[in-house]
Amino acid sequence: MKFSARTVRTSRYPVLIGEGALEHLQKELKGFWKMKSQILILTDANTRRFCLPELLNRLPLLEEATVLSVDAGEEKKSLLIAEYLWKELGSHHADRASLLINLGGGMVTDLGGFVASAYHRGISTIHLPTTLIGQIDAAIGGKTGVNINSLKNQVGTFYSPHGVYVWPGFLITLPMAQVRSGLAEVAKAALIQDEQFWRWLTRKPLLQILEIPFTEPFWKEVLLRSIRIKMDIVKQDPFERNRRKLLNFGHTIGHAIESFSLRRETLVLHGDAVAAGMLCEGFLSLHKTALDPLQLEEMIRWILPGFGKFPLLEENGAAYLDLMQHDKKNRQQEIRFTLLSGIGKGKINQACTPGQIHEALSAYDTL
Repeated sequence: MKFSARTVRTSRYPVLIGEGALEHLQKELKGFWKMKSQILILTDANTRRFCLPELLNRLPLLEEATVLSVDAGEEKKSLLIAEYLWKELGSHHADRASLLINLGGGMVTDLGGFVASAYHRGISTIHLPTTLIGQIDAAIGGKTGVNINSLKNQVGTFYSPHGVYVWPGFLITLPMAQVRSGLAEVAKAALIQDEQFWRWLTRKPLLQILEIPFTEPFWKEVLLRSIRIKMDIVKQDPFERNRRKLLNFGHTIGHAIESFSLRRETLVLHGDAVAAGMLCEGFLSLHKTALDPLQLEEMIRWILPGFGKFPLLEENGAAYLDLMQHDKKNRQQEIRFTLLSGIGKGKINQACTPGQIHEALSAYDTL
């Protein structure tokens, strides 16, 4: 995928996208070394093996950086692992002028951002997202977090990184399941704000999209359009008081699916859970926000063949409802959703009863 670095500006930090992103990072790192700041790189087991060698090859300045590593997996995004990393920072004599580079997917950037935000009351951090979800969503927006009692992102901060550097070359290292997972967040971005983007994206079935080489212009368009939607929303509402809640479409039920899988110690990719959540919340949208049934059918035709289906009520519908009670968007014990009034038109703060949610899960189960 050949395209020069593009910068998407926020009020707080730059997001650089493209082949030239690492060249810009190299210039930034020279400044940190001149100040004799310590640079540390956080990886998980996968990015240490597949991404770190390429990063060091392209950025020789990082050869002297200290590498910290944790095991891969959402279950490692915990306070226990955060404490381990704080101790590691201390043992390597990291100070307030130090820089933590987070090299990985959403788990690593969430965890690393949280660790950086709290260590010495905040040290500089840079995100180098390596997954499609990380590049278009998780690393952008300044949210950090860890899971508590298998509940997603129950403890976290809003903490802006020094910058986000999106280098498409890392996508080549991904298994196809991870790329598919990322496409759920791409679809979400289109569904909540950009009908034209949705029409463009769904010209091809999802499984055909997975066959497109990352060198093709298609992926450049996916990255740029998805990131612009995310940044447009975050710029208007950085602390999720209002409009930023649009980004939660599919996530209230999706996070419940993830939390349930964490409790059972089974692997469910974030995007797979969000894809199921979007369809369930699409059924809620029929009754709560007057989504056209034909548009829901359109969503089902594109999402279901690519992601498959979870047997939600067959598993434990009551457990999913209980997990939704812990969602951060809830107010006054109401379970609140972001729903759709149409493709490209998200609506926030939609309170739904347990009965309505059960009906939506049941409708999804009959697909």
